[in-house]
Amino acid sequence: MAFVQAAAIGLIALILTPGFSFYFDVTPKLVVLLAAAGICCAGTRPAPRSTFSVLVMLSVLSLVVSTALSGSHEISAFGTNWRRYGAVTQSAILLLAWFVSAQAPRAVAMLRIVAAAGAATAIYGIAQYFGWDPILPAGAYRVGEGVWAIVRPPGTLGYASYFATWLLFVIFLTLAIPGRWWKLAAGMSVAAMAMTGTRAAILGLAAGVAVWLLWRGWRVPRRGAAVAVALLAAAAVFYYSPAGWQLRSRARWFAEDPWGGARPLLWRDTLRMAGARPATGYGPETFGAEFPRYQSAALARAYPDFAHESPHNMFLDALAAQGIPGLALLAGLCAAGFRAAWRARRKHPATASALAAALAAGIVSQQFTGFTIPTATIFFATIALAVGLDSPEGNVRRRSLACAAPGVLLIYLAVRFAAADHALALTQRSFAAADVAGAARHYEQARIPGASSDLWYSRALVRAGQLQPAIAAGVRATRTGEDPFNAWYSLSALYAAQNDVQRAEASLRNAIHANPAWFKPHWTLARLLAMTGRAQEAAREAALAADLDGGKHAEVAATLRQIRGLLQE
Repeated sequence: MAFVQAAAIGLIALILTPGFSFYFDVTPKLVVLLAAAGICCAGTRPAPRSTFSVLVMLSVLSLVVSTALSGSHEISAFGTNWRRYGAVTQSAILLLAWFVSAQAPRAVAMLRIVAAAGAATAIYGIAQYFGWDPILPAGAYRVGEGVWAIVRPPGTLGYASYFATWLLFVIFLTLAIPGRWWKLAAGMSVAAMAMTGTRAAILGLAAGVAVWLLWRGWRVPRRGAAVAVALLAAAAVFYYSPAGWQLRSRARWFAEDPWGGARPLLWRDTLRMAGARPATGYGPETFGAEFPRYQSAALARAYPDFAHESPHNMFLDALAAQGIPGLALLAGLCAAGFRAAWRARRKHPATASALAAALAAGIVSQQFTGFTIPTATIFFATIALAVGLDSPEGNVRRRSLACAAPGVLLIYLAVRFAAADHALALTQRSFAAADVAGAARHYEQARIPGASSDLWYSRALVRAGQLQPAIAAGVRATRTGEDPFNAWYSLSALYAAQNDVQRAEASLRNAIHANPAWFKPHWTLARLLAMTGRAQEAAREAALAADLDGGKHAEVAATLRQIRGLLQE
């Protein structure tokens, strides 16, 4: 079973299913996770009783409570389309980690499989940097033009920051495996991570190296020091070579944005949001819907076109989702991992130091990004292996029928999500073939609880010239979507296309209620009010839109001038 668990951890990072799945970089990872956790529940001995086990069970309980008290039960349970990190997913990750801890005696063999998967992702990321990508469109991860264009390879993880965090774990976990070839895998992972241009990962790398040295007593072999110097020299040569111009462009972006974009304001507003529900939070994955009501005008002005889907910080994410209990449990799991690695360092010096370094690197990097399925899986598996190394040998529990029921449920959900996402992909193909009736049939099969794509479906129907069905789907999206403010704004445009001024205005006001600091519904409502002769109201909305826009769009300021001109006539 250790092989199955390790293979699942690697496959979760590697798997992409373009063509078969609509959300081809998220759903297959979810399916592998659910299936692996289900198989472990149904056919593996549970881990020994420990503080780690208690923390895992309490974390699952906290997720259940927060989901039950959430304003959107389905989203909290099954997650959003962009990362599927709801209570079910998080519980499956924790359960998988719990079973991994029982396989700690086979840790090195498991790490070989993870390192091999990491090397494969690293090679793919390096190829992406140099412009070769047979799977993903390169334009999706290239930013800017000319000499200042940058490329941020996402590997197989959907985004560069998540890819870089995954590679951090690969880098340090590989150090526990004897053999030069595995050190080569670590070197390739360092190169691929650097090519992502992710500052959080660079900080994580430094933290991981410091912890690795501490766990080893600050002893650095001469050969290791020589290799490190050679790698730094090679990195400098590459950086200043013609091939490194995209990294130099990324460094210029660092200089222009030293504070990490929206993060300082986002973190401040998230703390204010969490203060309103400190005991239970808002439920997993509801941040995108709940945060806009707490977003400050300062953050809106700085980034008027940006919707914040997470706090971009693992601890703040847990605090907003599960309240103080969720934050405390996550911190407790991290502490349990470090404590176990410290205690295991005498019997297993290489493995313990590698696990501690990987955990430190991941924690630092995750202060600037949110968990995704691959990064969370390897994060908690690292803690689990450290705990397993520290557990007394032979203390293995018998199989329990109590684990079989959740195992069967997880496997069922894996099959159901795979089928639903494939039906959504078939829906997209039907639209491309102008087969609207076929698209409707496939979409009915894709609609399962917690997997709504009603907003996308509504817009696809508009492009197909089906306005009435588009409105029906748009109305559903306001109830099922992960970003209700966006659904209401889209619905207002559909009603406007029908000259239904009353419903268009009501939809815009609902969008404003869901996201008061977003300039667009204020701006659109101002134009609608001006067209219907309510210039005073229009002027107020236009002034608010111009303020929240922060001067980023000339057309918003032009609308305010035009409406004020009407008042002076």
